[in-house]
Amino acid sequence: MYQRLMDIMSERLLPIATKIGSQKHLVALRDSFIATMPVVMTGSIALLLNAFFVDFPAEFGWTGITDAFQWLISINNLIFNGSLAIVSLVFIFALGYNIAKVYETDKLSGGLVALSSFVISLGTSITQTFQLEGVSADIGKIINQVTGLNFSDGNLSVTINGLLPGNQINSRGYFTAIVIGFLAVVIYSKFMKKNWTIKLPDSVPPAISVPFTSIIPAFIAMYAVAAITYGFNLVTGQLIIDWIYDILQTPLLGFSQNPLSIILVAFLTQLFWFFGIHGGNVMAPIMEGVFGVALLANLEAFQKGTEIPYLWTSVSYGAFVWYATLGLLIAIFWQSKNKHYREVAKLGIAPVMFNIGEPVMYGLPTVLNPLMFIPFLLAPIVLSAVAYGATALGLVAPVTQNVTWVMPPVLYGFFATGFDWRAIILSLVNLALAVIIYLPFVKLANNPKFEEK
Repeated sequence: MYQRLMDIMSERLLPIATKIGSQKHLVALRDSFIATMPVVMTGSIALLLNAFFVDFPAEFGWTGITDAFQWLISINNLIFNGSLAIVSLVFIFALGYNIAKVYETDKLSGGLVALSSFVISLGTSITQTFQLEGVSADIGKIINQVTGLNFSDGNLSVTINGLLPGNQINSRGYFTAIVIGFLAVVIYSKFMKKNWTIKLPDSVPPAISVPFTSIIPAFIAMYAVAAITYGFNLVTGQLIIDWIYDILQTPLLGFSQNPLSIILVAFLTQLFWFFGIHGGNVMAPIMEGVFGVALLANLEAFQKGTEIPYLWTSVSYGAFVWYATLGLLIAIFWQSKNKHYREVAKLGIAPVMFNIGEPVMYGLPTVLNPLMFIPFLLAPIVLSAVAYGATALGLVAPVTQNVTWVMPPVLYGFFATGFDWRAIILSLVNLALAVIIYLPFVKLANNPKFEEK
């Protein structure tokens, strides 16, 4: 019965996972998220340092620390402005580069076309309204003569033109970047493949000939995006980025905060891993494209000191869920008499302490191990549910920091929540739950017949 179930799942799951993992557009999307890591992590470290020097001391009234490191806080703010505050611009270039790469066209031109097309789709002005009292009608007429100012019914509207609005190039612009990036660079790549290009003599150096070759496809792609942007705004009176944010990004991020969605992602990731497929790679478009955007929104809210918008992010899994393998090793050290299990645990404990689980997955193994099927899937489900529940109930702060994935368990949650000490307790509780879930199955492996088999 069990073997039949495994055969059916292998026959149906493996082809799907293989197609997802090798689909060129999803590969480009996954690689683009990864490519932004140097900039995103630098901005995240700056934000984490500010949390350490501002928010953490504030909990204990140690304002002297904040005053002493004000110079570093100011430097970190500059780094934030050049990284997380413009993350959509960073991402769109990486996306264009990687789309061109999978289509085997000029990668640099692809990145530039994507970046230019994304800027085309944005607004170029910001309007802010202020309430003014006691302003006479005559003064109002004088104000209205100034370009960008409009006074009406006691309200002053100030419009600044010729800039990139900050709320469109941060995490809010991610989904628009994905849509516009794919549209522009696919058009560019298709016309490159059709050889709608300017041909230069072979004697011309590649540094000159390659950009010239890209001119016509880039022209077509950028004009297509500009025409769509203009037409959409003309018909709806709305910017494309605002429409995508309202229709696509907000509902998807809202759905991602459903506990069933959070648990389902944990389940599918583990299920792929059980069959030897890299669950992180297969689920990367969802993990980074949805939960990763939620993380960026939390980072920005934390920097601004506003309400944290999302309870669960991509880092929440690392902080409170993915270290379940450590629970397995603790159970082995505690109760296992299986020589092979104990030997693998000794070799695997150091990597697992830095969230590197492959030595245990393939050495024990947990991959395709019928005995470990239930706990391997169950532990992350339970840990996800408990961590989400604790966050939703306000027992622990939401994740607001982007922590490197090799951060040891327990410390991971503490750092990710902006040094919330309650995250340490939650991490230890989840670790204990992982041990409890794995323990009965570790004991089953003590059976000599099983060890011999």
